[in-house]
Amino acid sequence: MGRLTMKSRLPLSPWRIAPLLLLVAACATGGGAADAGGRDTGTRDTSVGDAGTDSASPDSGVCPASCPAGQTCLDGMCRAVPCGPDRACEFGLSCCDGSCASLPTDPGNCGACGRACGSRGTACEAGQCRCAGGPACAPDEECCDAGCADVMNDAANCGGCGTACASDEVCEAGACTPSPCTPVCATGFTCDAATTTCKCGGGTCASSAACCDDACVDATSDRNNCGGCGVICAPAEQCIAGSCTTDIPCDPVCGAGETCVSGVCKCGSGTACVGSQQCCSGTCTDVRGSDVGNCGACGRVCSGSDSCCTGACVNTTRDTNNCGSCGNSCGGSADGCTDSACSCGGGPECVGLCTCGFGSCIGICL
Repeated sequence: MGRLTMKSRLPLSPWRIAPLLLLVAACATGGGAADAGGRDTGTRDTSVGDAGTDSASPDSGVCPASCPAGQTCLDGMCRAVPCGPDRACEFGLSCCDGSCASLPTDPGNCGACGRACGSRGTACEAGQCRCAGGPACAPDEECCDAGCADVMNDAANCGGCGTACASDEVCEAGACTPSPCTPVCATGFTCDAATTTCKCGGGTCASSAACCDDACVDATSDRNNCGGCGVICAPAEQCIAGSCTTDIPCDPVCGAGETCVSGVCKCGSGTACVGSQQCCSGTCTDVRGSDVGNCGACGRVCSGSDSCCTGACVNTTRDTNNCGSCGNSCGGSADGCTDSACSCGGGPECVGLCTCGFGSCIGICL
């Protein structure tokens, strides 16, 4: 830009300086909008947002980072992509009634153009209508938050999803009416107005039974309906008194020293003891054998030089039934056991065809 030179040496008056100041101020603001003649009007253009403010909201008129499959950003909103003979859809989409659609995921065109899920399902997965994570509902059912419901007879969804009848009402033909059954039928049962009885799948159940999927079940012990319909116990659990638990009682009751693990008796890490065995410190032990440390019971120790004979502590030096060793009985040829040997009257055991009587050997003795 050329330098302004003054041809006159006369000082500038205020009325000459004012226009120059206005011109400088207009240049400093910059970005002014232009009028029809291309002149800058001095008005800032606010039609384009500032940098860094590209986040979208439902009312912002700005599309999100990406629109759902089959839609594109038009006029600041995600809209269905138009299609036709001269405008094909992108790969993976199909042209349905003039709009591109994703047949595997579009509830309005689920698996095929025009195949709408409607009230039978709220989602389309792999071209199949789904309801609450399960399959599509039957033609006479509607998809509600908890799953498919017969809105004509379901007291929790009477006439429509979420419309629940009072506890003393039943749902008949989609309307809540006073229940003719007294007391009111439990969940799962239906009231037969003709007989005023609660029915489960057309039949009756025991008073303690629950009605699950039109079948009578014992919810106190049923692993698939434990405490209520559809409550399934884990593989390692059992249903006891209506609760899933791994603390399963053993029947018959475990022996002394054994533990009950998921309904199975164990001794230590092994199996339960059998016969005359008892679980002593985690090991099955025959307490009716010769174990002097567990003689007759776990932890019963024989004293001194006593031996354990068939579960009893004995002194084999003087026991006539266990003289010298367990099971060695002196019989009629002796009347005592002395120093682990059978004796008669304090002397040797009688030998031959004689017996020990009155402290002496009687008969033909050797």
